[in-house]
Amino acid sequence: MKRRTRWSTCGLCGEFRITTREHVVPRSLYPASKSNSKFQRITIAACAECNNGTADDDAHFRTVLMLAGEQNDAVNQLWTGPVCRALKEVDGRRRALDVFKLMRPAPDAGPNRYRIFPADDARVLRIVRKIVRGLSRHHELAYPVSDGRVFADVLRQPMPDEMVAEMKQHAAESDVLEYGFLPIADTPGLISAWLLRFYQRTSFVSLIFADEEARQTLYKRGGSEG
Repeated sequence: MKRRTRWSTCGLCGEFRITTREHVVPRSLYPASKSNSKFQRITIAACAECNNGTADDDAHFRTVLMLAGEQNDAVNQLWTGPVCRALKEVDGRRRALDVFKLMRPAPDAGPNRYRIFPADDARVLRIVRKIVRGLSRHHELAYPVSDGRVFADVLRQPMPDEMVAEMKQHAAESDVLEYGFLPIADTPGLISAWLLRFYQRTSFVSLIFADEEARQTLYKRGGSEG
């Protein structure tokens, strides 16, 4: 099916180009049962340059999330459906190996048990950053936001309760993605903080900076990102 195009300002790069409606939260993260949902999925205008080359990363991101915590109904539907089918395709072995590279033995969890480490994969964090960039446009915050202005990582320790309480809470189907954001005005160079939780158990944090130099300053002070 041919996608409808129009001249518009791209919600990711800010250039005035031919665009299509891009799903901010990848469609592949939603199980088929959500097709009848009344929730209006979040879309923004995006140009071909910003859209190209992310489909494979989206599929990889989905597979990693399937293994990154306990299962809920949405995870079960995706795992037994499109994820298992994808792993049986011609490139299935390559996809499986890509995921296995992120797994480490977890003897404390039992014999022959493994844990997966999403933040060890640059593609996973790139998709998280792209989602945050799209959400920032959707909520009419900072725009446009280049990839270089965004920091993302897994949630390594709980956020302070007072910070979470101040966040504006939203969901793109609560059993698929819950997220909150907090505009920041009292820290020079920092625009907003984000907390994203996929499938009710896998959380990422993200920060949007005023420019790439401000983001790099964080790393010089001891921050890190894959």
